[in-house]
Amino acid sequence: MKASIQLDKNGTTARLHGTLGIINIPYSAILELTRPTGLTHELVVPSSGNETWEVTLEDCTPGNYDALIRPREGKAFEATRLKFGITL
Repeated sequence: MKASIQLDKNGTTARLHGTLGIINIPYSAILELTRPTGLTHELVVPSSGNETWEVTLEDCTPGNYDALIRPREGKAFEATRLKFGITL
């Protein structure tokens, strides 16, 4: 199953969330986030005990971002990408 990814923005705060298609147990998903500087960070997605996931990013620098939600290991679900921008 393909994961979903959605964005809610409020100023410089971005909330990325969605469903994985599998139960979100500890260490089941990684969010790869490429910032406007070109640096990519891997964030472990907190477990929820159900299929949902959520990561909140505070004090985002204005610019273009690329987010990829993917399984930590194997092919537990199909990865999904979202490109978005932050403006002041």
